[in-house]
Amino acid sequence: MKKITFVYDPEIKPEKLDELLERMDPRPDKKLSLDELSVENLNQEEWLACSLSDNQLRKLLDQTKDKELNVALLPHPEMEQARKGFGIHTSFETAWQEIQEAEKIPETDLMQVDEHLTFNSLVVGTSLSILYSNGADNFWEGVKTRFSQLIKLFRRVKLKPYTITYKNGKEKSKIEIAAMGILAVAHCESNLIFRRVIEQSGLDDGRIHLLILAPKSLFSLIQFGLQNLFFPIKGGTLPKFVGYISTSEVCLSSSERIQFAVDGEEKEAKELKISLVEEKIKILPGARLQEKEPSEGPKSINVAALPTGRLKEELLHSYLPWVRHATAEEFKDLFTLLRTNSQTSSTYLVLMALSTMIATFGLFGDSAPVVIGAMILAPLMGPIISLAMGMLRQDSLLIKNSLITIFWGVIVGLFFSILISLITPLEVLNDQILARIRPNLLDLGIAIASGIAGAYAYSKEEISKTLAGVAISVALVPPLAVAGIGIGWMDQEVFGGAMLLLGTNLAGITMAAALTFLLLGFSPFRLAKRGLFISMGILIAIALPLGLSFSKMVKENSIIQDLSGKEIPHGLLREVKVVQMEPLKLSVTILSENALDENDFRAIKAEIEEKIGRPASIELTLGVQLGAPITKAKE
Repeated sequence: MKKITFVYDPEIKPEKLDELLERMDPRPDKKLSLDELSVENLNQEEWLACSLSDNQLRKLLDQTKDKELNVALLPHPEMEQARKGFGIHTSFETAWQEIQEAEKIPETDLMQVDEHLTFNSLVVGTSLSILYSNGADNFWEGVKTRFSQLIKLFRRVKLKPYTITYKNGKEKSKIEIAAMGILAVAHCESNLIFRRVIEQSGLDDGRIHLLILAPKSLFSLIQFGLQNLFFPIKGGTLPKFVGYISTSEVCLSSSERIQFAVDGEEKEAKELKISLVEEKIKILPGARLQEKEPSEGPKSINVAALPTGRLKEELLHSYLPWVRHATAEEFKDLFTLLRTNSQTSSTYLVLMALSTMIATFGLFGDSAPVVIGAMILAPLMGPIISLAMGMLRQDSLLIKNSLITIFWGVIVGLFFSILISLITPLEVLNDQILARIRPNLLDLGIAIASGIAGAYAYSKEEISKTLAGVAISVALVPPLAVAGIGIGWMDQEVFGGAMLLLGTNLAGITMAAALTFLLLGFSPFRLAKRGLFISMGILIAIALPLGLSFSKMVKENSIIQDLSGKEIPHGLLREVKVVQMEPLKLSVTILSENALDENDFRAIKAEIEEKIGRPASIELTLGVQLGAPITKAKE
């Protein structure tokens, strides 16, 4: 049976000591103040249950580092770092009970920073501490603390240069980065932020664990802060700007003074040497940490993604931007793809011909599924996105090639749609055609949203397969086919409306895609502003007629709402349509129980004009209801 000696603070008052002893059930075998403790007389089988401050505990461990002692910890008002680092329960009785139930005390890694014994963590950088907290006394206090930390994320942040030299197996690795801060602990389970993102680690794995926070924008930092503070996921995937390294020893240096805190004590230095204490010390962790199975975790995560080289210099130049400014080197695969898409190839022309032919046949057949099939096949989205990037980065060659490719695509599309309309003996404005000759601001909204989706999909390799969905939303080829039909019919209204919709889509996509690429950091604003202003001007010019069309649509809808389903003395109005706005011409069905004559029709016209408050010519269709009386419509 283990023998336990209670080691207490020499400065504790006698009445407080008696109170603590009363709370210990069963009583310890012996009690000694730290001053009374003699290292030479200690037995290796003896357990020391210590209620000491952090500094007193360091003193004890320094004195006993050559002896294999069994140390257990009990809460003390000034034992904050050791309690957090070893997961000791805040309740004195519970912590004492855990000591009673423990069968043995494991060897535990202890970290030292410049030979200063560290119980909890090393925090490098003044900004990093806002992203984590080791808990609060109650729920509401925790929520208040998290909101306070979140607000601090919106302040200006400046990254610092760091050189990290660490052991990587038998060799040493060295990285020079720009980072917001670095967090180091001896074991992941002792720290809240490590527990959330690193699944595998042990108390005695012989490694120091480092998290390196190197955001490239305030937006990404706030996003990470929101998740970490309010929606933590155990074992969640680390974002690309957070690097992880585990090693037996590491050296941090910088061209500037390093601001850091060891167990909450703030200091400054030019270089920090972090290592594990060579002598293994037996310290009993809290029950939660004891449950952690020892395991071999990852040695590094995202190290290659940390900002180095040119990107590092850009980030160090000024405060952290709201959106990241990417380098061409970093996204060379995307630029290669966009340059390829801007070229006029035989495959592109064949797909344009086929998609336009399918769309034209689908329009004549009033078949929505066929038209959707043509949208998926159409390749127009590629050169439009390339044009957006060219305008953003003022790349004249990319702009030129993209415009040429779009031009030939439009010419090919018009040729085949005109050809089909000339050989097809149909000349009916069905619903599919009508839907594409009256564009309004809603169509501009669709184009803008689709441009955002297209640019975002192109920039993210893992979601690029969703571009078929983007093509359906934008519907570039159907208005092009309708424009060809308008030429074939020699109908200026059909051609003009369809070309306006096509221009709306082109301008809306280009503007929205360019703005999205800007927000994603593919160009600094100083380079992008000219292209953005030009595309904005074109968009505004197109938006003016669309606004008029939308206003007309609202007025038509208002008239339909005023009349549809309303009862007048001669019957119930149904199937109200606005055939023409200026002068106003309506198509209305009236449902009546009786046959009506010409005088009744004139009266109905007057009643309708009274309802809408303006004169109108009316195409009236009479429906006679037999049997049950008409149910009055609710006003």
